[in-house]
Amino acid sequence: MMLEKLRACWGFRPTVDRNVALAEGFLKGKSFADLAQEHGLSTTRVRQIIEKADRLVGGGILTKAEPSKASPRSDFMVDYAYVWNLAEMHRLGSVTPHHFFKELERAGSLERLVDKMKRLPRRARTTRELARLVWQKERGESPWPAMKRSSIAIVEPSCPVDHPDRGLQCQLALESALQELVERAAESGWTEDEIAYALLELASRATLPIARLRGRLTGPEQQDEQHLQEASPDPI
Repeated sequence: MMLEKLRACWGFRPTVDRNVALAEGFLKGKSFADLAQEHGLSTTRVRQIIEKADRLVGGGILTKAEPSKASPRSDFMVDYAYVWNLAEMHRLGSVTPHHFFKELERAGSLERLVDKMKRLPRRARTTRELARLVWQKERGESPWPAMKRSSIAIVEPSCPVDHPDRGLQCQLALESALQELVERAAESGWTEDEIAYALLELASRATLPIARLRGRLTGPEQQDEQHLQEASPDPI
């Protein structure tokens, strides 16, 4: 039961199998050093993982088991272990289950959470949608209509590729779509700074190489001049 609870608490983490294996190995009498060598980790890192596992289940791994010290959130994670797969299936993101369980812990029960969200319909859209899906799975009915998934539309270009205003037209076409994307992110609970930083990071990872992009943005005359400058010998 303890290991099942740990697995439910770690949810979407890609290291969940390894972490559970570490806790299981420690319970079977293996030392931090043995586990570190077995899993290719440092002894300090193994200790940190075991200590966190102990806190999640309220003791019983490193310290004396005290269920009263365990977070109610971890019990909800066991009761509704399918929430992680449900969020993934409906493309609600890996963060949404954490928000859902946080709200569930505050409310105290699924019934109270759903009642609260009925009274406050403008809560984070994805968390509200996940609560709706969980209620529907548990009760067989939906407490409110499903979340509308708006598809962001991009206006098609109306001028040829070599038109001088095509770049500006592309910016105008993307502007409204970007604004809608930012608004949807804000509705889901992300701050303005987080959204701005994420957009900058994503832009920096664009699949089109920067050098190639600069070459496209540079006109033929500027490119010829650049090639001549590169080919000309250095002045004496």
